Amino acid sequence: MVSMLVLAGVVLAIAFGWLHRHDKWIDPEDGIGYYLGITGGTLMLILLAYPIRKRAKPATRAIGSVGFWFRLHMLLGLLGPLAILYHSRFSWGALNSAFALGAMIIVASSGLVGRFFYSRVHRGYSGRKLELRSLKRDMDEMIARMEQRGIGHERILAEIQPFEDRAVRAGGNFWSSAVAVVGLGFETRRAHRRLLRAVPAGADRRTQQLRALVDDYFEAVRRAAEFAFYDRLLRLWHLLHLPLFVLLVAATVLHIVAVHMY
Repeated sequence: MVSMLVLAGVVLAIAFGWLHRHDKWIDPEDGIGYYLGITGGTLMLILLAYPIRKRAKPATRAIGSVGFWFRLHMLLGLLGPLAILYHSRFSWGALNSAFALGAMIIVASSGLVGRFFYSRVHRGYSGRKLELRSLKRDMDEMIARMEQRGIGHERILAEIQPFEDRAVRAGGNFWSSAVAVVGLGFETRRAHRRLLRAVPAGADRRTQQLRALVDDYFEAVRRAAEFAFYDRLLRLWHLLHLPLFVLLVAATVLHIVAVHMY
């Protein structure tokens, strides 16, 4: 919920900045506009705190949990580019400015993609990686609870259990997992709707719990099936994101030198 509010705030700020990009109070070379560039660049540099904190030895790590530093990393990854967009007046400018702005947009976009991959293979922001064994255990527990709440054993064996077996098999291999992202994803959503229609209508607590349990089960099935696919993509993303960030730093230094020397 908080993440959505922050993202909505950033989108509104971008829209406001775009509408007022020609206003005189935003001057890249002086006043607020100039200091927004410094602020944005500084925030982007502070992004390095998160990977450094992750790789530091326990005795030398900064205070705060992994989840806190990851949230801070994501927040700065939104606010830094936002400040730079205001600084640039949402325009490319000279060649060195265009190079720096383009590098920033690529790195920021890459961060959003990486955030999505991360969410598919981790539990929240804790830094704890999902495992197929734990996902299977969760699914087994949910099946038992669905049976306790009124879904017949035969129906579970015929319509629900097979999805779990297929998800676990698919989640252990990259290519089968990649196919499952589309194929099993579509099938589980169709079965999900069909099963919800079979749940008795009502607003009582038991019925609501059963519906929520069905939702959680099919989400767990999809996550198990997609695990190997997104895990590999996240590893590849890590290899790509750091060089892109180094490119951004180089482009920023070039831009600063060009602006102050010429």
